[in-house]
Amino acid sequence: MRRTRIVATIGPATATSSSLRQLLAAGVDVVRLNAAHSDMATHANNARLVREVASDLGRNVGVLVDMPGPKIRSGVVAGDEVELESGQEFVLSGNEDGVGDSQHVATTLPDLAQWARRGDEVYLADGAIVLRVLEAIGQDVRTEVVRGGTLRSRKGMHVPRAEAHVEPFTARDALALEMAIAIKADFLGLSFVRRAEDVERVRALLPKRGMRPALVPKIETAAAVDNLAGIIAAADAIMVARGDLGIQMPARRVPLLQKEIIRACNLAGIPVITATQMLESMTRSPLPTRAEVNDVANAVLDGTDALMLSEETAVGLFASETVRMMSEVAEAAEGWPQERVRPAAIAGADADRVAWAVAHAAVQAAEDLGVAAILCPTRSGKTAHRVAAFRPKVPIAGISTSPQVLGSLALVWGVQPLLVPENREEEPLRLALAVARKAGIVHDGDLVAVVFGAAGPRTGSTDCVRIVRA
Repeated sequence: MRRTRIVATIGPATATSSSLRQLLAAGVDVVRLNAAHSDMATHANNARLVREVASDLGRNVGVLVDMPGPKIRSGVVAGDEVELESGQEFVLSGNEDGVGDSQHVATTLPDLAQWARRGDEVYLADGAIVLRVLEAIGQDVRTEVVRGGTLRSRKGMHVPRAEAHVEPFTARDALALEMAIAIKADFLGLSFVRRAEDVERVRALLPKRGMRPALVPKIETAAAVDNLAGIIAAADAIMVARGDLGIQMPARRVPLLQKEIIRACNLAGIPVITATQMLESMTRSPLPTRAEVNDVANAVLDGTDALMLSEETAVGLFASETVRMMSEVAEAAEGWPQERVRPAAIAGADADRVAWAVAHAAVQAAEDLGVAAILCPTRSGKTAHRVAAFRPKVPIAGISTSPQVLGSLALVWGVQPLLVPENREEEPLRLALAVARKAGIVHDGDLVAVVFGAAGPRTGSTDCVRIVRA
């Protein structure tokens, strides 16, 4: 059973019931709705479709709304893509209106000319195209193409010095947040996070009662790397956004930063997603490059909880094949013997120290006794989170009466979310065993570890472990 989760972006190529059915059947655990593209009504409809298909397949699939943030983008281009040739002149406009072509394009940065300096390098198409600034004229910036390539509509761009002057939460973010809350999204991807306060500012906007989406700040700026410890402490999960990192700092540093960020998340016991260009060639090809296969496998060996596909499934020609390939590579990499990083939380002095210690003891006992599975009946999902953080060798089942709790577990390494019916007359342990037996995780006579919180007012207080026969 594959333990690493797969996140797939839904777009024009996959926003139908039949396409979604193929994606989920291929192994997608979480779908990503990229609010930087399309309108909120379309994303809400896609979320509804995903949940309908998942229900038909008997699956619990998470929904991640990726907030657009203030990411600087180029505008719309004619025919959705144009080719830029090295050596040609190209004009960037601070005016967001108008359709671009091979000679010019609009941008989302009104003050572009104010921040551009002669000799600066500007990156288009998420870093694939490099321009050198020649001069600013009014709202426009005249450049020379240093490295050409294909420019598609509304792709990310990087302008030196500009990011420091941009607010991280925009009007479009507010619309995306409203939509995410309305559809009961399981996760919120936060763009352009530079410090812990950026995460807390969004958390303060969430509903005060009931289930709230988990916050997933993206580490995509140099400032975020500098403030990594504080951002991790404020987050529910982390995304390693390698594309933007590779623009903001030398590309040679990105593989090392990936390892550093994943390790820090493993130590903190929170999920981490590795993203950007993992199987990009499969957007147009039925087979990946060997380098891409290595990339996916190495992210798994680094200890990532999840792998993310972007254009590969949003606009790709081989979406379900890409998911299947990623699943096969991840599962193969998981079979390689390795020493996992253990969470440092049990050494802390916070209120959850007992819960972490119980989860650790449960995993140790499960492996010493050779149990068939670890069952985690949970009201908040935290019990399964903690158990998974210790990377046990046996299957983990997160069991809940709440579909939203199960959605939040779809991102967690090794956890199979299982819905149990509400039944106040039946003993919770018996219900957990029955649903795990039905799912084929345990069989009659198997030894099973059950980790849970005793009845009481404080949700998430993991304090009990039992070893029982199924």
